[in-house]
Parts: sequence; C-alpha cells; structure tokens
Amino acid sequence: MKHFLPVPSDLHWLVRSLDLRSFSAAAREMNVAVSVVKRGVDRLEAGYGVTLLRRSTHGLSATPEGAELVQEARALLAQLEDISASMSRQRNRVAGTLRLASSQEICEELVVPCLAQLRARHPALRIELVAEDRVADLVTDGIDVALRTTVGNSEAVVARELGSFERRLYASPEYLRLHGEPGEPHELHQHQTVTHTAQGPAVTWVFRKAGKPVDVTVRSPLAASTSALVHHALVAGAGIGMLSRPLAAADVARGALVEVLAPFASRTVHTMLAVSLPSRRNAARVRAVIDFLQEAAREQWALRTGQ
Repeated sequence: MKHFLPVPSDLHWLVRSLDLRSFSAAAREMNVAVSVVKRGVDRLEAGYGVTLLRRSTHGLSATPEGAELVQEARALLAQLEDISASMSRQRNRVAGTLRLASSQEICEELVVPCLAQLRARHPALRIELVAEDRVADLVTDGIDVALRTTVGNSEAVVARELGSFERRLYASPEYLRLHGEPGEPHELHQHQTVTHTAQGPAVTWVFRKAGKPVDVTVRSPLAASTSALVHHALVAGAGIGMLSRPLAAADVARGALVEVLAPFASRTVHTMLAVSLPSRRNAARVRAVIDFLQEAAREQWALRTGQ
C-alpha cells in the first residue's frame, strides 16, 4: 500500500480553515482563490481516506480525525518555519506567526495595550491572540506562549516567571455610596458580592487581622463565567469582588473602583508565568515575545519582579 505524504501547504490550508472556520476566510488571508484552499483539504481527505472537516451553516469544524491531524500539523508547520529561518541564515530574525493565549481580561487589559510596541519592535512577527478563561492546551490548540498563574504537575512545559501580584477586593464608588463600606471582613455578609462561576456557589476569601488569617465565605447573588465580566460588573456597581491589582489599577486611577478592606488584605503573592513547549522555547519568535512580556510586566503591568 502506497504511503501518503502530505504537502505542507495543504496542511496549512487545513489548519487555517479550521482556525477561521471558513475556506473563504483562509483564502482571503493568503490572497488565493477559495478553490486552492478547498483542493488542498480535499487532497488530504483523499490521501488519508477520512473526512477531516465538517461543513455546516455555522462554519467549519473538525472531525475527530481532523482534530488529531490539525494537532500534528501545527507542530510540524512550526518546525518547518524554524528550519526555514535557520537555513536562510535568519535564525535570530523574529518572524512568522506566534499564537499567544491568555484569559480574556489579561489579553484585553495587559496584552492588547502593548501590541503596538511589540509590533514596532518586531515588524515581521504576526501575532494570533487566543483569549478565553479556560486553560488552553499548548499542543492541541497550537499555542506558542500562554500566560498562566499555575502549571499542572503533569504538563511537560517550560515556564518563565514574569512577575508577581496580589488580589484585592474592589467596589465602585457608587456601590459604596449606596450600601456603605465594610469595616471588617465579616461585614461582607451584609453586602452584595460578585464572584467567578468556576469557584462554585460558595467562595472563601482570606484576610489577615492582627497577623492571623481570617476566612470569610460568601455566597454571591451574581457570578460570572469570566474574570472580565466580574471586573465589568464591579465597575457597574454590582457589588464587591476580587480582582488582580494590575488589572484593577487603571480603574482605580480614574476613580471607577475603590479598594475595599485594604488593611485586612492577605498579601498572598501570585505569580504570572509565560509557558511554552520545550520544542519551541528556542524559536527566535518565542524567545523574543517572552522577553518582551517580561519587560512589559516590569515596566507597564506593574508586576513585582523581586528586583
């Protein structure tokens, strides 16, 4: 039986068509005819003898076989890109496509404001932002760099610390005007609170009083599925909630949010990490972006680095 060897360009069409959920969008991206993209995917399906993409009115989606091939194709295309740069004596040239994943709020509040500076520094670099609160799978989702606060013990990844931060309680001035400000942690039970749905119906916040930890469990009448929605709800006056200090800083500066119970803050330090796969850590674009993010964390995001 003849072994099928796919053409890299066909793999590229498959990956981009799935990412954009459209043959025509993939064709426009590379300024080619839609038929070129479709024929590339057709060749893969004929060669492997399986259906790779489902076509529907909602766009393209991957079959189980398609999802498996796309995962392998992303890794292969990234390696080919690195080889091409190396062979053309551009090993240190920052170019190509880099997929960067983070939560929606980190992306909107921290990453997006820095993109112009990153693009100015590396004009040949193309950035794809993947913003969602779920933890992206570096392999399956084809992620080059992910911003996280934790790394699973079972994950074979390389993580570089960008900086540290604290989480504090905030509310809008309007909410505090209408409902008053709690003077002690236990008074939170008398207030409206806003939490994240991932934390469940009961959320425990930790404080410190007289040098000792104090736990307060709240049952919030309002919970949101993303940290960005929690943030927006607090600014809108929905209640009191927990935010990362760097993400709340701009709203605090303009008077849209006020820190609550500051004397009782636990001062627990969390770490923001830039995570990548070992196979990609030496790619020039990955090194350059992580270096930039570390600089941004220190100078623009106001994350403590211990230096």
